[in-house]
Amino acid sequence: MAEELKPSTFYTVYGEPRLDQSKQESLLYLYQPIIGSTAASLYLTLVSDLTLEGKSLSLMHTDLLAAIDAGLMNLIKARERLEGMGLLESYQAVDHEIGLNLIYHLRLPLSPEKFFQDPLMAYLLSDKVGKSRYERLVERFKATSFDKKNLKNITKRFRDVYRLDEKSFTSQGEMLEQTQAVFTENSEFDWSLFTQQLKRFNLLLSQEEREKLQTFQTLYGLNELDLAEYVAKAAAGEKTGLNFNYLRQLINKEKRPIVSAKQQTAVAEHSETTSNFSSQELEIIAQSKKIAPVTFLRAIKREKGGFETNTEVRLLEELIGRNLLPKSVINIIINYILVIQDQAVINANYLNAIANDWAQKKIVTPEGAIAHVRENNQKLVRKPQTSRPAYQKRGAVRREALPEHIKQPPKETKLAPEKEAELNRKLAEYLSKEGDA
Repeated sequence: MAEELKPSTFYTVYGEPRLDQSKQESLLYLYQPIIGSTAASLYLTLVSDLTLEGKSLSLMHTDLLAAIDAGLMNLIKARERLEGMGLLESYQAVDHEIGLNLIYHLRLPLSPEKFFQDPLMAYLLSDKVGKSRYERLVERFKATSFDKKNLKNITKRFRDVYRLDEKSFTSQGEMLEQTQAVFTENSEFDWSLFTQQLKRFNLLLSQEEREKLQTFQTLYGLNELDLAEYVAKAAAGEKTGLNFNYLRQLINKEKRPIVSAKQQTAVAEHSETTSNFSSQELEIIAQSKKIAPVTFLRAIKREKGGFETNTEVRLLEELIGRNLLPKSVINIIINYILVIQDQAVINANYLNAIANDWAQKKIVTPEGAIAHVRENNQKLVRKPQTSRPAYQKRGAVRREALPEHIKQPPKETKLAPEKEAELNRKLAEYLSKEGDA
């Protein structure tokens, strides 16, 4: 593109119009040593072009060159450095009247906390600034804490200060869950970083392959680097596309998927509004939001002394691929079938019946799922029909009888309350360790 780009070429910028202090410090202290001062200057200049609506006017590169005081080739190198670090996406279009037109989409820098949680970013910074300065930067941005052992907590609780109309709050549950779903990001996975990693292997993904990989990432909780490595292996030797069967085998060899550091963001525990849940249930709710479904499944099976089957993993993969329920709710379904109903394995009919029911009822949070189970006792097994439907005439063609386990899910055998509480306690402890791993 170097030979096509001219000072007179127009460009438009999209992105966040302002950087908060955390992002500014991240760009200055953490990214700049890696990308260089010209690239950092280019990024800030593009930010300054943005209006409050998150879009700039149509501008010429002449102004951009003057602002960063660099030649055209240096500008291109700086732009490529931003692209390589996932801070910028560049697109081009050709207009019949003005010729080449570039679109720049700015991506926010990682916060210092997430930056240091990313092994690749931390390594690049350490390699650039040296061990001594790297340690000073870690010290600068690490969270501060203090010893609470000899202190008395006098903080007021929510219910001590505010009055909550429980009936009104409950009646607005569906509306509030829908609002939460709108503002909840589908994934903490950085697809821009993942795409950059694939460039190392000269791989390009189709839209269909990308959608399938989103299912795999949600199911197994893999981070950007690991998924890129698996995809590269699955694509090796293939003439067209990825071998998803081989990819599945590769991932399943790893019995403890590495949870992305970005997925380990602490989930706020709203204990004031979830006072009806036990401490073990609150822990399971919190972990259901952080842990990948396969890891959640394995944790339960391990606590029960069993193991997950390939069929169960495929069932979860298919369910996630439908994009009907968030992974946290899927984890609660797993817990409901294996712990509360004490089933040895996940039955396809039973899983789909529950998922279908919850999706239609717009259950989008683990708290809502547990409340729904309590209120309805979640009995989805159909009662056998005692009479023939009126439309079913005699002499109809005989149909082959289906096996009992296909006609309906397994009979519910509810776990004893004390055994359920003990299993929940052990599971909560195990999941807590998994989430911190």
